[in-house]
Amino acid sequence: MARTYVVTGSASGIGAATAAWLRARGDRVIGCDLRDAEVRADLSTRDGRAALVDGVTLLGGGHLDGVVANAGGGPPETMLALNFFGAVATVEGLRPLLATSAAPRAVLISSVAALGPFDAGLVDACLGGDEAAAAAASRAWTAEGGSPAHLYGSAKHALNRWCRQVAVGPTWAGAGIPLNVVAPGVVDTPAAAWILSNPAHREELMRRVPLTTVRPARPEQIAPLIAWCVSPENALLVGQLLFADGGFECAARG
Repeated sequence: MARTYVVTGSASGIGAATAAWLRARGDRVIGCDLRDAEVRADLSTRDGRAALVDGVTLLGGGHLDGVVANAGGGPPETMLALNFFGAVATVEGLRPLLATSAAPRAVLISSVAALGPFDAGLVDACLGGDEAAAAAASRAWTAEGGSPAHLYGSAKHALNRWCRQVAVGPTWAGAGIPLNVVAPGVVDTPAAAWILSNPAHREELMRRVPLTTVRPARPEQIAPLIAWCVSPENALLVGQLLFADGGFECAARG
């Protein structure tokens, strides 16, 4: 039987590839993005997050089988709002619709950037659910010359930890809903163009990827793993961080 999924950030990159993969096997996908999507919403804002839930509720008829919280990237000004708070609001806001499914699933999309340096205060503000404090910490980080890449990494680090905290709790595993994280490595998407377009940065990143056939990876290579995470076949995986990165994490952490 066909399933109904939500994929945020569905207009390009990994989101578009995942939506295409799910549709190709006969499932229904409700895409969400700033453009070219069934639901248009800015997940860096509270109004946009509410619009996502309202739009999906309407289009799905109150029913949903899986959520792929993929939307991310963005400028430093909205980095935390989108990559952490937007992702959390997506899965939390749509969780009641998943309760109608016989095999509900959800997956958050992180990044190997979570392995890099991060701001502890900023991460604590995220995990405490204090978006105002996190935004203030983000502004302070930027004002002090902090790297946008490290800001992005902090957001994804917080997202990974949030998943680990809640996935085994009563509202997720306790409600029969596996929640996990897929953390891609360097993928050739519009969001990664600012890194890959710099020859020095590209060469350094590619050097850190042991698997020579994914330097960089393509969105279509990530999509099947994400699709499996939200499929009924994923019956046991809970709270796991799956690094789909050609060996980057293994080489970095040993």
